[in-house]
Amino acid sequence: MDLFKASVFSLFGVLLLFFLYPLLLLIYLGWGSLAAALSTGSFLQSLGLTVLISTAASLAAVALGIPTAYVLARHEFRLKELVDVVIDIPIVMPHTVVGLMVVLAFVAYGLGPSLNALGIKIIDALPGAVIAVSYLSATYAVRTIESAIRLLDPELENAARTLGAGPFRAFLSVVLPNIKGAIINGALLSWARSVSEAGALLVVAYYVIVGNASIYPASIYIYQAYIGLGLNEAVKFSAALVTFVLAVFFAYRLAVRYVGAKRS
Repeated sequence: MDLFKASVFSLFGVLLLFFLYPLLLLIYLGWGSLAAALSTGSFLQSLGLTVLISTAASLAAVALGIPTAYVLARHEFRLKELVDVVIDIPIVMPHTVVGLMVVLAFVAYGLGPSLNALGIKIIDALPGAVIAVSYLSATYAVRTIESAIRLLDPELENAARTLGAGPFRAFLSVVLPNIKGAIINGALLSWARSVSEAGALLVVAYYVIVGNASIYPASIYIYQAYIGLGLNEAVKFSAALVTFVLAVFFAYRLAVRYVGAKRS
């Protein structure tokens, strides 16, 4: 192996180790107490709340992301570059600032008075949590779906229109079936990003009031365990959360392989 390849693979190994070592150490140290974490009622409530918030945010991201991605991939218009920047803004925003933005737009000003009049609560409530994590996760759905649409030959849509299909029918019959993998990937990326959110939730929904109970999102539950009970307790619940998320991703990968093998 020449010097160039040795250098490249060495740096590749360093980055891989940088990613894997903390993760594997966390799982190793927390594995023995995984059953204890998953039998803790308050943690299961927290995990259930997080799954609910993340799933709602992911569905919203995909529902809004598909038409947005289509417009960006298929149409040219004035200020398109500015729109591209706007779509990427959530990636570079400090998450606590996003939380404050949600409070300003949906509580103190903007839509706040109208939502309050309708009895829709934002602070320490499910709608506020979903709005906050949707803001931060929608970009991942948009960009994943947009890339797939760009790779799809526009002539396929044109052929459908030549055969009498309208724009909407062509979109449903040609575009959607060909980008369904990207839609699922975008939804999963958005979901995973939502599961990991903490900063915005610290501001908007440090806990969510459900009936008479106050339930922490999983990331905040772990933070509370760390500052209140110490590192070992935080590791226990962190390992459980990471194991759950990885299980979801591995299950998806296996399902994709199974479906692909069945079709072939």
